[in-house]
Amino acid sequence: MTLVCAATAACSAGGAHSASATGCAAYKAYQGHEGSTVTVSSSLTGTEAERFEASVAEFEKCTGIDVAHTGTTELRSQLLNGSGADLSTNKGASPSSQDNPENLPDLAIVPQPAMVAELVDTGVVHPLPNTVNSNVEAGWDRHWIQVGIHASVPYAAPLMASVKSLVWYSPDAFAKAGYKVPATWAELETLTRKVRADHPDGSVTPWCVGASDGESTGWVMTDWLEDAMLSTQGSGAYETWASHRVPVDSSGAVEALDVVDSLVLADGSVAGGRGSVISRTPAQAGADLVKGSCLMLHASSSFESRFPEGTAITDADGANPVTVQAPSPTGGATASTDSAQAAGETTAAATASPTSNGVKISAFVTPAADRGSEAVLVGTDYLVAFTRSDAANAVMAYLTSQNWARTRMAMGGVATAYQGVDPDLAPSDVGKRATRLLQSRQTTVEMDASDSMPVGVGSSALWLGLSRWSTGAMTPKEALAQGESAWPKQK
Repeated sequence: MTLVCAATAACSAGGAHSASATGCAAYKAYQGHEGSTVTVSSSLTGTEAERFEASVAEFEKCTGIDVAHTGTTELRSQLLNGSGADLSTNKGASPSSQDNPENLPDLAIVPQPAMVAELVDTGVVHPLPNTVNSNVEAGWDRHWIQVGIHASVPYAAPLMASVKSLVWYSPDAFAKAGYKVPATWAELETLTRKVRADHPDGSVTPWCVGASDGESTGWVMTDWLEDAMLSTQGSGAYETWASHRVPVDSSGAVEALDVVDSLVLADGSVAGGRGSVISRTPAQAGADLVKGSCLMLHASSSFESRFPEGTAITDADGANPVTVQAPSPTGGATASTDSAQAAGETTAAATASPTSNGVKISAFVTPAADRGSEAVLVGTDYLVAFTRSDAANAVMAYLTSQNWARTRMAMGGVATAYQGVDPDLAPSDVGKRATRLLQSRQTTVEMDASDSMPVGVGSSALWLGLSRWSTGAMTPKEALAQGESAWPKQK
């Protein structure tokens, strides 16, 4: 689905004089560019796109800049085709043959570090403006910033973040069955066996898994591989594998896939059986969890927006519910009218629902073999620019500000590692806890390895190989060897 800034209020370019002077005080630094349009492409669709558009609505009113957002499921191909780069090489896109590509947006929100690197290599990405780089350095710790730095030049700014080391579950279902949230990986394995034993007919399974996601099919399984390796082997082994200091098909990676196989894909472990994993989508897996046909779902903190409408996201006790709302029929967003009220008003709009399905869902951090481990797998979106203009710089400066981070997080569905943003602004308990983890210097943050690998490896060969492994068509070694074979060879 493609959303092109559908809401009139969110896309109005002439609203700079309609907002009160008091309400626009926070946007003074971005003013002076009335009548300008800045195009932004992203992979955000549905509710995520609506909330992004709502997060810039007051900025548009107060500056007169029209932020025209397009969400697409084909972001990489559109950006690379627009760059004029040669895509035939297995090393990724070559440098652009065009000095000034005309088919690119002004800005893009890129979901994978490897895609950032590939775009930078084409030569069409501009370095971050000084004001943007200052925002990033003030708000984000170094391990987030360095992803956007290439050849010592900052090209990409971190925006939103998520904790991927999470397992979603129903506190009520656990309480009814007498199950407890596992504190170690061994306890997670014991719980999985217990659920299987309690339901020998397969009417309820321990795990919900749906890996079918169009061109992106396979990321669910790479997330499982990475989190299992991190949880059972620790950060040292994970970082060694993620940085390719050992082959993609190393013994540690094979061992991690074997662990996932016995935990999640064994007979009686997954709703619909092993053969259903590639035929079901992540959203269908979320619906299975809500229906109670399975009891646990491995997914990131941002997944809360993908549960069925009316689902209540709660704390571990099933309290403090925040209700999931379906995307609006127009696919757009509604602008807030005053900066002092923006966060509260938008939160209500984003999280309220006319009906509740009565199901409460929460999440716990994927337990590690070592009870004291504080390591979590994370993902991040990055902002890049394909043009230089004062209006585009103003939009980038706002999107990398603490003000935007607060506003967007208060709408729900995302967390942030931006220092100084109050975690309690997140509507849901899961969002609050995810943000605390991301901001804490006690947390060992590990970037998603497949997102950082060369795109032909992490977002292609490895996805395909693990998809075939999940059906039983390949052994762990064979599946991982697909990724190793695709790794660009040094000349």
